[in-house]
Amino acid sequence: MFKFLIISFLLFLFFIFLFGFSVVRFFFQAFLGRPSGKQPQSRSNRNTKRPQSPPSPPVKKIITREEGEYVDYEEVKD
Repeated sequence: MFKFLIISFLLFLFFIFLFGFSVVRFFFQAFLGRPSGKQPQSRSNRNTKRPQSPPSPPVKKIITREEGEYVDYEEVKD
């Protein structure tokens, strides 16, 4: 029973330490900002500005005379 209490107490201290570390880290990031080299990859990709090329004019589709023509439907009987 004594070992169980000691292990439980040590786990409790460990979780308190983790919680305190998380709080301290949160305040450092909130007030001092995130270091530029330590940003996650997903955020740096979203904020990256890409060079914009001028929009190209729309390409007209060339339709031949045979393509857009209406043809009467005729059922073929064998």
